Amino acid sequence: MAYGTALEQQLYYNAPYFIKNAMTSLYGWLQKGDRYGKFYQQYFQTLLSTQWYHHERLKEYQFHRVKQFLVHAQQHCKFYRKLFQDYGFEPAKLRALSELSVLPILDKETIRANLQDIVPDNLKEYQVRRVHTSGTTGTGLRFPVSSECFQREYAFRFLHYSWGGVQDGEKFAFCSGHPVTYYDRRRPPFWAYDQANSWLLLSSYHLTEKNLPHYIAELDNFEPVLLAGYPSSLYLLALANQHLGRRVRPRAIYTASETLFDSQRRAIEESFGCKVFMWYGNTEMCANIVECEQGIYHLKLEHSYVELLGSDSRPVPTGSEGRLVCTGFGNYALPLIRYDVGDVATESDQSNCECGRGGIIIKRVVGRIEDYVVTPDGRIVGRLDHLFKDAVRVKLAQIIQNTRDEVTLRIVKRLDYNSADETEILREARVRLGSSINIRFEYVEEIERTQNGKFRFIISNLKDQDLKDRLSRPT
Repeated sequence: MAYGTALEQQLYYNAPYFIKNAMTSLYGWLQKGDRYGKFYQQYFQTLLSTQWYHHERLKEYQFHRVKQFLVHAQQHCKFYRKLFQDYGFEPAKLRALSELSVLPILDKETIRANLQDIVPDNLKEYQVRRVHTSGTTGTGLRFPVSSECFQREYAFRFLHYSWGGVQDGEKFAFCSGHPVTYYDRRRPPFWAYDQANSWLLLSSYHLTEKNLPHYIAELDNFEPVLLAGYPSSLYLLALANQHLGRRVRPRAIYTASETLFDSQRRAIEESFGCKVFMWYGNTEMCANIVECEQGIYHLKLEHSYVELLGSDSRPVPTGSEGRLVCTGFGNYALPLIRYDVGDVATESDQSNCECGRGGIIIKRVVGRIEDYVVTPDGRIVGRLDHLFKDAVRVKLAQIIQNTRDEVTLRIVKRLDYNSADETEILREARVRLGSSINIRFEYVEEIERTQNGKFRFIISNLKDQDLKDRLSRPT
């Protein structure tokens, strides 16, 4: 995989294809050990049972987990110890989760500014890894995640895969941001194999009209049971697969990281002949909303405590859109309590699902709504927040495209932002957009939001671009 330093990426890109596959498989083998250890096994077995708990039993389970989490935060986190004291909040005396409403809502800036005091004083007790967020604001936040929390997240993920009749060890194909080949590559392969996990990793940055038939041929040859990725990428693959005779027929499709539009779902399901399962999560691992076989979205109460709040920070009525404020009780290495993740959802008035699983039913999830960037050489690229994944000195960022030949990166700088940051962002942009497009930097004091307060990370003004018409033409 082309992660790591610029030198490591260069070595990977310049390696022969069989060496790339070997490096990808080695990386996959190392990650497999991190993902599927003893904590994964424990949580997965537990989830096989708790998924069938009735609502009240789930709420009771959730309450005890949250209370335990809050007590830990008070005992070991300087930030929360002071916060609880200032607001007269005593976790040990918690009687109902609604009592958390006395505490303030925390945003990413607050977490960043107080990170040192939020990290618990017993951090050494947890085997941690460092992860970073990106999100639609383009801001990066690097923080610790315990090994237990990391494996727990994969237990939730594979529980969801099992809902689609998919089992561990079967063939999976992913098209979701993996930089598996050089950004200016013109000929296939645009993918790499992870033999350790039986995974095919497809580049989401080379989806041109010319290249898409090669993608379909490789998927047809690989015969994945599961196909997963960004909706924007899977939609393009679906259009190409439909045009080429619906050659790829997986058992289930899983989408994540972007909002899945109804038109995309219809095209993907029609083309691949199987159900699409939507997954909503976040890097902070403090919310989980997943779609079952019946097409119903379940807010997983075993995973975290999520409040749906309005602009007044009060709970919204059922059927109204509210922002997700989360207390993710899985990561003791960085407790996040009443954390605003920046996405919104609507609770359904439906109380039960025919699948028989408990939890709160969600009518709609509105996460990261993004347009595509179209390059002069014909690439159609969605989900570009990776450009700013390590840009911790960027306060806010947005991508605007007015012409096919150029994109503008609008950036609100922090005080310590420097030329090295611009160089690194440009390098990340080239990895994903290639060299044929001009990339312009524009530094601004603020970036406006839409009338309903949402932030648009990518704004495309290419009004004449009809992707479906272009991709349905004979190749």
